[in-house]
Amino acid sequence: MKRATLTGSNRYHSWARTLPGRTGSIWWWTLFSLITVSWIVTTPTHLSAAQKYYYIHVSSFRTKENATKVARDLQQKGYRSVVSGERVQNKGYWYRIYVGPISTLQQAKLQSSELKKKGLTNYTAIYKKSLIRDDSGKTVRTAKKAAPVATATAGIKLSQPSKTAPSVGKKPPTIQSSQQRVEAAKKAPPTVSPTEERPTETSELQRRGYGRNISAGKLSLSLRQTYREVNTELTDRTQIESDGTTTNNPISSSEKNDFDTDMNLSMLRFGLGLTDYLEVFGEIGACYDDFEDFNLAYGGGARLNLFEIKNGTLRGLYTALEADYHKGKLETEYQSIAGNRFSKDADWWDFTGKGELGFTRNRFAVYVGGTYFVYREDTDRKRLGSIPAGPTPVKFEDDLEEENNFGAYGGLSLSLTPGLLINVEGQVYTQSSITGAIEYRF
Repeated sequence: MKRATLTGSNRYHSWARTLPGRTGSIWWWTLFSLITVSWIVTTPTHLSAAQKYYYIHVSSFRTKENATKVARDLQQKGYRSVVSGERVQNKGYWYRIYVGPISTLQQAKLQSSELKKKGLTNYTAIYKKSLIRDDSGKTVRTAKKAAPVATATAGIKLSQPSKTAPSVGKKPPTIQSSQQRVEAAKKAPPTVSPTEERPTETSELQRRGYGRNISAGKLSLSLRQTYREVNTELTDRTQIESDGTTTNNPISSSEKNDFDTDMNLSMLRFGLGLTDYLEVFGEIGACYDDFEDFNLAYGGGARLNLFEIKNGTLRGLYTALEADYHKGKLETEYQSIAGNRFSKDADWWDFTGKGELGFTRNRFAVYVGGTYFVYREDTDRKRLGSIPAGPTPVKFEDDLEEENNFGAYGGLSLSLTPGLLINVEGQVYTQSSITGAIEYRF
């Protein structure tokens, strides 16, 4: 049997019969190509959002202002940092500070160790997250971010061939399934940018340093009122007669501890936080007794916080060291045991070293500690009233020092407003004293 050959008009009609099938195939290949190109173009955005990075969590705050300040400080020191507003289960909305993104876990661990060594943070935790958007400049998050995605999806729908291609029957189910998967992926919401609105920010306590210290770069101004009775010991006495004769008097053990010094100190203290754990301060004011004969008093010191527990059941427990020096002049009158009246003119100075263990939480701090105390006093005591005839002692020059070197102290601080606090502190053994202070931190 001869095979049929297509010639002339027969060949033309045969090709015409196959044209609809070929045209349909071309359109389907075109549609598939468009979907593939669209997927290639748009996928990097989703892959970028889904890519994981390492972030170091260093701190959290209730207000954005404090979190932003810490993040900016880290950025100025060369660390990439972001602020992320997050709702924490059972704890409300918090602003967390992350250092990152970091590409590898090893680099994240090294940078975490470096942050601690430099004293920039005591706490770190490493997380693997999608790219975090910096919320420090935002105020409210809304769901309007999804609009560009919907527009892009609409653009893909317009390119579908159903409106221009000739009808060739049902579409192959495998191609339709692929298209649905692509569009479903594009309609998925972004992995970042939650759609809820942030709660209205409320006032909270200022960021403080470790323990009772003020934070780095902050200033404080406080008014302090102290009454104290210093337990002194008479170590040397020179007696001066009315005719100018001087005599060194022996001191009996029964009278050497009978010359305790009472005084009031009204001081204005200026404090500066050098770091979150180191604070320096200076004081100036008046020393007096019975609210008369006011004389200059001044001093200064430093306070070093050794550590503070930031998490767990012991959160807020801290230890600190403090040292201060004071110098002043005291003028007063008193009556001796024998009934004689004397005027007292004393130049004094003291040094106090403190070791402190305390607990701070939210608005209050309570603390106790031990003191090492050094006190020196040079006193002129002049006899008042009538002086009998003859060589009668009219003046004593006394040298006094502390009776006890070691003592104890304790106190309580309470924050009344974000920047205003009050403090009450007492000391025993080296001196019987009580101090009240009101302080404002800028």
